[in-house]
Amino acid sequence: MNHLNTIDYLFLQFRSIHIKLEDIRTVYYSHLCPEKMKEKARQQQLPFTCFRIDEGSQKGHFFVEIHELARAIDEIYLKNHQSFKSAVQKSTKPKE
Repeated sequence: MNHLNTIDYLFLQFRSIHIKLEDIRTVYYSHLCPEKMKEKARQQQLPFTCFRIDEGSQKGHFFVEIHELARAIDEIYLKNHQSFKSAVQKSTKPKE
């Protein structure tokens, strides 16, 4: 059975290899207001590179390259999965 990898899923979801940051915010960062998300993008405080197609414009949309977004999502998942596995191992370990 074939499984979708993260890049495939993101492409099916967003239909582009350069995804608008606002679309990513809506799906993955809905707890942040648009202004806060733009501020994080300007300061490069997100786990992926944000860029504008029109570098001279302060009002242009920020974009994220699909491979970077997929890598960031996968890394966040793996980090949290390792923490989860450690917690489960500790909780199921017989007490001496």
